[in-house]
Amino acid sequence: MRDPAEQGGGHPGIPENAMEHTVLPDKPSHIAIAGGGFSGVCAAVQLVRSTRAPLHITLIEPRNRVGLGLAYSTTDPDHRLNGPTWVHSIDPRDSGHFTRWCEQQGLFAADPQALLPDGSAFVRRADFGRYMESAFREHARWPSTQSTITHLQARVVDALKKGDSIEVVTDAGHALVCDMLIIATGNPPPRLQTPLDASLTAHPGVLENPLETQRLLEIPGEANVLIIGSSLMALDVLATLLRQGHTGKIVSISRRGLQPRPQAPSAGPLSPPPTVPVAPATATGRQMLDRILGPAPGFLTQPGVEPTLRAWIRALRQRIGEVQAQGVSWQSAFDELRDVVWRTWPLLPAAQKRRFLKKARTWYDVHRFRSPPQTQRLVQAAQAQGRIEFRAERIQSVAALEASGSLQVRFAPREGEGKANRCEAFEFIINCTGLDVLSRVSSSPFLSALMGKGWLTADECGIGFAVDENCQALSAKRTKQPAVRVIGPPTAGTFGDPLGAIFIAAQIYRILPDILSSLGASRSS
Repeated sequence: MRDPAEQGGGHPGIPENAMEHTVLPDKPSHIAIAGGGFSGVCAAVQLVRSTRAPLHITLIEPRNRVGLGLAYSTTDPDHRLNGPTWVHSIDPRDSGHFTRWCEQQGLFAADPQALLPDGSAFVRRADFGRYMESAFREHARWPSTQSTITHLQARVVDALKKGDSIEVVTDAGHALVCDMLIIATGNPPPRLQTPLDASLTAHPGVLENPLETQRLLEIPGEANVLIIGSSLMALDVLATLLRQGHTGKIVSISRRGLQPRPQAPSAGPLSPPPTVPVAPATATGRQMLDRILGPAPGFLTQPGVEPTLRAWIRALRQRIGEVQAQGVSWQSAFDELRDVVWRTWPLLPAAQKRRFLKKARTWYDVHRFRSPPQTQRLVQAAQAQGRIEFRAERIQSVAALEASGSLQVRFAPREGEGKANRCEAFEFIINCTGLDVLSRVSSSPFLSALMGKGWLTADECGIGFAVDENCQALSAKRTKQPAVRVIGPPTAGTFGDPLGAIFIAAQIYRILPDILSSLGASRSS
């Protein structure tokens, strides 16, 4: 990745006048980033590429590899990104960066199934993890500003105030004094949720974390398998089982039986067919970034449209009808909302946000998180052959049968079935339920400690942490903390949807001027 500062046009990632009045420090500022998944690495890379003054960044991540997080640690070749390469660049100003890296690595020749006729590509998640590792290594020492990024293989357990600085403590006994702490802890590992008892995690037939690929591969082909959930994660599990030639019964259940929707229709074959993917004309360069940073869609902000869930759904349906009448897919209208959710979500009153999470989030998610075309084809073919069954079901209880070693699942009665419970036996249960927000804090001594100190407080929806528009953490007294930032999925309650790579990268890009200005002011004082 070439240094954009060498290409002219000012300092990358910062508006031309953003740093004009910032006093630069006389020695490197130290930033500690808790978490080394996509959010952490993306923040570190964008920071060293955007600063005028030297920065020393310590990326604190317990894994021996950085950039992978939960999503990209899978090794299964059938687990693919659910978006094309041009929405997965670590630099949101250059949508072709990841595509070029794939080409240089020969990925399209090694994985021809990744390419679609229109030139877009849906590559393996493991390959994106390698891309993130490559970006980290390339920016570990950034000559133009003498900035550095260091990976400290440890887990953050606490943070303390040390005058104007922060001391970050790890489980390995490190005590790092820094000028700023960035919390990039991402999503917590999947956990069994009610009504499944936590004790079931010890059962050999229960897979609490479906991202443990090796355990999926060890499932016998003739076993009866129950998948709890029908999200993209569930589709990944299905792809793994199908590739192994699974012959046993596979049932996927969710409360409403909804599946992720497909990608937007292809623009059609290009002539001649491309050998490497090309981004559509509407998303080249930084056009996707400009769209995300753009204003809220007019169909939501026009006079007469109240900031209520009901009014917005009505307006969105009307907009979809308008574009479909012009021969354009529904995805186009939906994406007008999706791309600027960070602007529209704060407009909703708290009660309306909670109503969305309770009543409408499932429908939003299946339209928002679309399946990779390769996975979609595989699962649809298996469903047509009767190899997979999707059901709208609710579990009442799960009991381990000692005699057979299988698991007896008691389902709640369906509508019209009376009060009778139905039971089925499965050899394996795979947990693909949605995010358990409570486990974010309970599974992390670090976040628990910061909540206990009042450094962090829950957002008004209770699905993340409260932050201001620049991701400054809001304390329990609702005061801004410029030296403590929270980025990525933990800010979903404040901004609505910073959950995909391009949206996290755009969020980081948006707050860079404030971060660098804050560091300059604190160091000069």
